[in-house]
Amino acid sequence: MEAMAGEMLKITVIVPDLWRERKMEFAPGTPVGTIKEQALPELLGSSDVDPSGYYVEFFEKEVLDESRTLADLDVPDGGVISLRPYDVGHPAPFHG
Repeated sequence: MEAMAGEMLKITVIVPDLWRERKMEFAPGTPVGTIKEQALPELLGSSDVDPSGYYVEFFEKEVLDESRTLADLDVPDGGVISLRPYDVGHPAPFHG
């Protein structure tokens, strides 16, 4: 079911590598990068976590443009957004 204008989506944000998850509410127009920045400190229990060390997944696919919103990605109410750390098997993008 799609959220109506002005409604919040109830989603689950997870860090599967650490078995952590939180139910959170966001407006459909919220960029996934903003969700990552807001959720990581709560999920990891640290305010000094660097969000650039993590990437966003939806339906097990990396969201390459983190300015895309929940609505852009068609994330439904009850949807799941995963936050995963970059590692040797999935390195951070090179910006040089």
